[in-house]
Amino acid sequence: AAFSDERLKTDIQTLDGSKVYEMRGVSFTKDGEKGSGVIAQELEKVAPELVHEGEYKSVAYGNLVGYLIEAVKDLKKEVEELKKQLK
Repeated sequence: AAFSDERLKTDIQTLDGSKVYEMRGVSFTKDGEKGSGVIAQELEKVAPELVHEGEYKSVAYGNLVGYLIEAVKDLKKEVEELKKQLK
């Protein structure tokens, strides 16, 4: 497990959840096995901190959660505003 303790972090800022709308989820076949996820090169253009370099690029999938949390909060706010307009 990664250490997420606030005491280990500096320059803490809330993520821009709208970046999720620039990300693309895909299905694929790799090594003969069906899979799903993202394409590292595409994600790198939106959130470069989630992509690690190596012989092949890899993605820190767990760190995507922060973006997803903020996107859900943005959507909830929009839904609440629409509900108020309908009343």
